[in-house]
Amino acid sequence: MFGSQTTKVQWRPEAGRWVTLMAVAFGITVVITRLYLMASGYPKIGGATYHIAHALFGGLLLVISCLLLLLSSGRTAMIWAALLAGVGLGLFIDEVGKFITANNNYFFPLAAPIIYLAFLLVVAVARYTARRRGETPELALAAVITEIGQSIGDEISTARRDLLRAELARIDPVRCGPQQRVLVTALTTYLDEVPCDTEPPVGHRLAALGRRLEAALLPLPALRTGLITVMIAHAVWSLLRLVLGAVVIAGWHPAWNELDRMLDITSGRGWKALTGLGIAAVGQVVVVAGFGAAAVAWLRGRVELGVRLGIWSDVVSLTVVNVLASYFSQFLTVFTALAEALLLWALVRYRTRRARAVDQPAVAGRPAVAGEPMAAGEPMAAGEPPIVNDPTAVDQPKKAAASS
Repeated sequence: MFGSQTTKVQWRPEAGRWVTLMAVAFGITVVITRLYLMASGYPKIGGATYHIAHALFGGLLLVISCLLLLLSSGRTAMIWAALLAGVGLGLFIDEVGKFITANNNYFFPLAAPIIYLAFLLVVAVARYTARRRGETPELALAAVITEIGQSIGDEISTARRDLLRAELARIDPVRCGPQQRVLVTALTTYLDEVPCDTEPPVGHRLAALGRRLEAALLPLPALRTGLITVMIAHAVWSLLRLVLGAVVIAGWHPAWNELDRMLDITSGRGWKALTGLGIAAVGQVVVVAGFGAAAVAWLRGRVELGVRLGIWSDVVSLTVVNVLASYFSQFLTVFTALAEALLLWALVRYRTRRARAVDQPAVAGRPAVAGEPMAAGEPMAAGEPPIVNDPTAVDQPKKAAASS
């Protein structure tokens, strides 16, 4: 309390996982809420006199989430707090249109971009915290002590123990004082001797089952073909959206008036809507060029470049094009964003699986990943020399050994 010694703000070792869980709950809640309200005719709770908005339920869930964090500790409390915070935030911000308009307009067009930007902000925080490590040995050590303290008296899983040991191993002893080094050694010894639950948790078993199904149903060559096809299709779809945007922007010409009335993308919102549509069209050009270049680079054997271009093109579409497009059509943007999020996950997952396959010992003269060409100069694995188009390169080590 007040007057007691204050300490530095400490990041939880799994902060990225909790914020990611909150972001997923947030996005799913907004989508389900809007679809349910649209399908049910936007019902009201409270009758003729009162109107109990679902933003109130969102605020209540946010309060419960805060109470969980203040009153309890442990992984179970963190999971429920992240889920309730995500659902509460989704229910609350879904009614942002009522809060920014004088007539409490739930359908105000600017509400959808605000909700989308809020979701992207939470996702960005999740990614930042997932990549962030303790900046100082003291903070990293304090985080591990907190995690170990929550499990004292109970058995911890083997995977959890290995994670804590890895956190301790990452602490640089050179930057630690003698007391910190003694504490690291004592905690490592404690983790080596603490009883562990040899039965893996349900989540780990499900994850292992998912990886086995993924390897069986989506081998890397099939996933590669599917991703290239999807990127080409996305480029074509983006080009179509670009053409439609150009048609609407040029709608002041008499020859386009009839088609403009049929499309009615801007719904008569004037020059501001056309400006936003123009900016979205510029982003769409970048997306078309990026996905096209990614597919070409991938087909020519430059896999890393193709995957990287595909990821960045998808990010531009998610963070720029969809934000502006949601002003005109929130539900079409929702389904487009879901598909693009799935594509982004598949690209990142392919890169992770390919890196794991490449790190395995590769047979000389053969691609590290079956069914995938290797470009000249592209490394087979970390620490290995690049592949060159020289058939005698494989025999050079043998000749050198014989001559010595």
